[in-house]
Amino acid sequence: MVVGLGVDLVELARVASALERWGERLIGKLMDPEEAARLPGARDERAVALALAIAGKEAASKAIGTGWSRGVRWRDVVVELGPPAAVRLRDRAAEVARRLGSDGRTRATLELRGPLAVGQVWLLA
Repeated sequence: MVVGLGVDLVELARVASALERWGERLIGKLMDPEEAARLPGARDERAVALALAIAGKEAASKAIGTGWSRGVRWRDVVVELGPPAAVRLRDRAAEVARRLGSDGRTRATLELRGPLAVGQVWLLA
């Protein structure tokens, strides 16, 4: 059973620009070192992977109904680009999911559509 659904679109050009400007500081804010280590090293591929990860994180925050509030942080949502794509909730995001009747399981799709990264996350009971 689905207890939450989130969808998000991220512009690839905006992520590439932000990555160019902020570099590893941006990645460090969004991801723990283990998650960040899975990003590709090449500049263009890194920007695309980061955009997909951001879309997945944003979609998950919408699926649990908090966005980035009520103590839920970017690092509480871990995205594995796959294939297959996966989103794992931990810490405060997992607590909120449990209150909704979920054990934290998700189903996720991450894809590129022209200049956009699209993330969809289903929070399952």
